[in-house]
Amino acid sequence: MTTRSGKRARSEDQKLQRQAEILAAARALIEDVGFDGVTMSALAGRAKLAKGTLYLYVRSKEELFLMLFGEALENLVNRFEAEPERDLDPVYLADFLTRLSQETPLFLPLFARLVAVIEANVADEALFAAKRRMLANFERVAIQLAKRLHLNAEQAMLVARTLMNVMQGAAQFDLTSDRDPDGLPDDMREAFAINEYARNFRPAAELILGAVVGPNQTARSPAGPDAS
Repeated sequence: MTTRSGKRARSEDQKLQRQAEILAAARALIEDVGFDGVTMSALAGRAKLAKGTLYLYVRSKEELFLMLFGEALENLVNRFEAEPERDLDPVYLADFLTRLSQETPLFLPLFARLVAVIEANVADEALFAAKRRMLANFERVAIQLAKRLHLNAEQAMLVARTLMNVMQGAAQFDLTSDRDPDGLPDDMREAFAINEYARNFRPAAELILGAVVGPNQTARSPAGPDAS
C-alpha cells in the first residue's frame, strides 16, 4: 500500500481502498459540519491526504456527494432485495419503503439535493457513470416490485420510477420541516411540520401501490366473489 502523504494508489485494490477511505472521511465530515460545511480542503485533512491526491479521486464536493448518493442508493436496494416477500400488501410495502429510505444513512438529504445542487454541478463523465449506476439500481427495484405485486416488466418500471419521483419530492419538502419550531409563529409551525417526509411519502406510496394491486388482484382471480 502506498503512503497517505501524496502518492497515488497504483493497483485496482489500492484505488478502491483509497476511495472507500475518502467516502468514509466524507461521511464523518458531513456528520460534523453538515453538507454546507464540506470543502475539499477539509475533506483532504479528514482523509489524511494531500489535496492534490484527493483531486485524483474526486474533483469537487458535488462529485463527492454524487458518489455518496450512489452508495446510499445501492445500500437501500440491497436491503429491499433482502426483505422477505409479502404478496399484494401495499400498506406494509409503503411503510417498509418509508422506513427503509429514512434509515439508509444520507440517502434522503442527498436525494433532496440530487438534481438542482449535485447533478447540475458535476462534469458529464462522472454524471453519466453515476446515472448508469442509478438506472441499474432502479431496475433492481422494478424487479422486486414485479415479484411482489405480480407486474410485468414495463408496469414494474413505471411504478418504480413513480415511487422514486415521489420519494425525491418528499425528501425535498422534508428539508424545510427541520426548521426550529421555536423560531416560528404558532400559525406557521404546522405549515412547516406538514412537510415531514413520512407524512408525505407513506400515504402517496400507499395510493400508488394500492392502485396497482387492486387491478392485479382482479386480474389474477379466476372467478368473481360468488364463485363456489
